[in-house]
Amino acid sequence: MNIQRAYLIISFNMALFAASPSYAAIAQVSVTAFASDVPSGVSFTKNVDGSPATGFAVASRTVTTVAGNASSQAVAQADALSGAIKEKVSADVVADHYVIGRNSGASSISSMGGSINLAGGTALPGLATFTAVLEGSYSVLTPAPFNFPSLDNSIRMQYTFQVGDSPEFHDNLLYSCCTPGTFSIPFTWTQVVQPGDDIFFNLFLKTDASAVAGDVKFDASNTFKINGIDLPPGYTFTSDAQGFLSQYAGPLSVPVPATFWLFGSVLALIVAIRRPGGLFLSRINGERNPSGDDYHILRPV
Repeated sequence: MNIQRAYLIISFNMALFAASPSYAAIAQVSVTAFASDVPSGVSFTKNVDGSPATGFAVASRTVTTVAGNASSQAVAQADALSGAIKEKVSADVVADHYVIGRNSGASSISSMGGSINLAGGTALPGLATFTAVLEGSYSVLTPAPFNFPSLDNSIRMQYTFQVGDSPEFHDNLLYSCCTPGTFSIPFTWTQVVQPGDDIFFNLFLKTDASAVAGDVKFDASNTFKINGIDLPPGYTFTSDAQGFLSQYAGPLSVPVPATFWLFGSVLALIVAIRRPGGLFLSRINGERNPSGDDYHILRPV
């Protein structure tokens, strides 16, 4: 399953949600692990697994492959009930230099979508803020004399986040030799809402690990998740037909009513500086990929 197909699935699901007044939570995962060690007499071996395309709000898959001195593993979990995606991939080759026919790799793909309905009775329109975060760690360790940055020993990460009227925010990141590191990518979206609004969420994560010599690990099992829902005074939310965020355990803030002039000033400011959708803020460790298409190479500082 490649990245283009994964995006097509997400687009198809979003079209289904848009065509129906009642959005249904959905979670999908796909994992691949391969390894080859021809010099040791073990030919190319690949294991693949994936969840059903529709009808499930929770999905989880794990595959492992071992071929002589090469091994790999991929883990993917998507839980639309709690609003979290978790992935881990690893590739390991016991060698101090590149040997033809000895390599390994792993790939994991997770997507999650659903909606909540805002209830507020006779409450006035107000500002709602939704937050998420993608956090994890990576390690690309290769022995000398192969300890230099290379696509042969690397980790690639692609992600997408979208909520409500926000634009689709995405990036492609590349991690290579030779220092382990961590990442934290927060998202914040604020928009004007009113009782009865449906707020749609979409999260997507794809990671790939490749190795020809050494040990490559990526861990986002803690995690890509929705971690904040800040609603106007008097508002609550209900889950969609399949229970999206019905087990949400993050902060749910309903602020004390502010003075009318303060709300009006904030609302006027947003209308003045942004289209009727809202205000979107995001940070990638202080860096932003201007193209959104090419891999943005990051190294620990």
